[in-house]
Amino acid sequence: MLSAIFAFLFGLSLLPGRKPACLRFAERISGGILPDGAVEYCRRLTWVWFWILLSLSAVNIVSFAASRMFFAWPNYLWYVTLALPAVVVPMTFLVEGRIRRKRFNVTFHTSGSTGKSKTIVKTFESLAKEVAFHRDFYRGRISADDTVFLCTIEPGHMYGTLWRTMLPKALGCRVDPEVIMTPESLLAKMKNAGSVFLVTTPSFLSRFTSYASGYDVPRNCVEITTSGALLTSDVASKTERVFGLAPREIFGSTETGGVASRRQSADALAKGDVPWEVFPPVRVSAFRDGVSAAPRLEVSSPFSFAPRYVMGDGVELAADGRSFRLLGRMDRMVKINEERVNLAEMEEKVRALGFDECALAVVEGRRGPCIGCVVVRKDGERPDALELRRMMLPVFPKGTVPKKFRYVRSLPRNAQGKVVMQTVKEILDSALVEPKVLSESQSEGCYEAKLVFDANAPYFDGHFPGMPILPGVAQVGFAVRYSRLAGSSGALKCVKRMKFTKIISPGAEIGFSVRRRGEGEFAYEYREGDATCSSGLLQF
Repeated sequence: MLSAIFAFLFGLSLLPGRKPACLRFAERISGGILPDGAVEYCRRLTWVWFWILLSLSAVNIVSFAASRMFFAWPNYLWYVTLALPAVVVPMTFLVEGRIRRKRFNVTFHTSGSTGKSKTIVKTFESLAKEVAFHRDFYRGRISADDTVFLCTIEPGHMYGTLWRTMLPKALGCRVDPEVIMTPESLLAKMKNAGSVFLVTTPSFLSRFTSYASGYDVPRNCVEITTSGALLTSDVASKTERVFGLAPREIFGSTETGGVASRRQSADALAKGDVPWEVFPPVRVSAFRDGVSAAPRLEVSSPFSFAPRYVMGDGVELAADGRSFRLLGRMDRMVKINEERVNLAEMEEKVRALGFDECALAVVEGRRGPCIGCVVVRKDGERPDALELRRMMLPVFPKGTVPKKFRYVRSLPRNAQGKVVMQTVKEILDSALVEPKVLSESQSEGCYEAKLVFDANAPYFDGHFPGMPILPGVAQVGFAVRYSRLAGSSGALKCVKRMKFTKIISPGAEIGFSVRRRGEGEFAYEYREGDATCSSGLLQF
């Protein structure tokens, strides 16, 4: 009768809205790390179990009836009946193993920050192994019942899929469904949570810590993870001061999965540059191609989409092969005027001249391809293009010195915090040169700044000879750009109530503000002293 009872229980699990019995066993064994496609697969397997157990029950009944009529009850049938539980349990392990070996593929697209986006197909098994590794790392370190995952990233890319979707499920933690976009939203959620596991990016931490002095930040983070762009030691130190916890930085790529991690705490930074510690299941080596100035990182990992993958990062590998230091991107070699240069190395040299951030790209110039330079300098003087070229002449070969320059408030970054090179090229090709920002403040739905527009900016050229003024189209263009800092999104639909009451001259100190007025509506205003220069209403 045991086989009949098992068949009945298996049959109940096949009802609509119920989890198949095999799936429940598999989830329990694997810690919940199973693909969506496994549900239908387990439903079919459960049907097979149901008919096998039902058949065994029928055989037992027929045998019992026959034994009463013709011969004594065969002892071996008792053994089969009593051994059913011992058979079913090991078989569930085989079912779970079969599910994990089944090729459930997942397609990702790389960020395209250094070039065109690529399509990467990974097996669910590689994702499950990576999540299982991090689950085991955090198990016992965080309380599943009390911890909520707060995320500033979308779930659609590799980092989001692993850390926002799969890992919380494997740990049994709750995930806040909202993608956090502003520091104010994060603070509100932290104050209403017990323990917080923050999944974020370097760019968000940079924005948050820049304005942290005005916030009362709860000290309830049990972990902060960040990935995408590299986290600077300055932002890591500020994060530790604000949250009371240094972030755990994950290094890897869509192709390789996670490779290594580091935590740039104050104690670790006091000893010097913090190396990356390779994850135990991963093996790394130095790959020399004879072209790059430094060896590149070669990864062999169960998390990777290929048995071996050579990354574009230069590496200095420790003798034991379990830690390394990054030397910059080696896949950004370009040839300009017969000179081969590495744009990543050039960016480091430009930053050493006193700039906060820098991005270089090859663009079309008047005499063919040339290097363009987008720089960020928040404090100090902003040299013009001629002075910048003079500063860089001693640093680079003459034919490779950048010929186009643009100042920006911050470099364009994607959701993972990586600089988007396509947008860098668009900035270099655009005549919308950023003004100098003397001061600024940002809050929910509002951005204010003191601006000075450079007399050498292209939009003053010819507008008008002898009396340059800032064109109205440029004013609207900057209003749209700065409205992003106040929370606008999507394409601009129209501009209403546009008024121009006072000209804006180059070199004048102009107050600018943009505020949210309603759903998709932002009002902007330019002022010189107490006088309004222009105003309008942007609709997105």
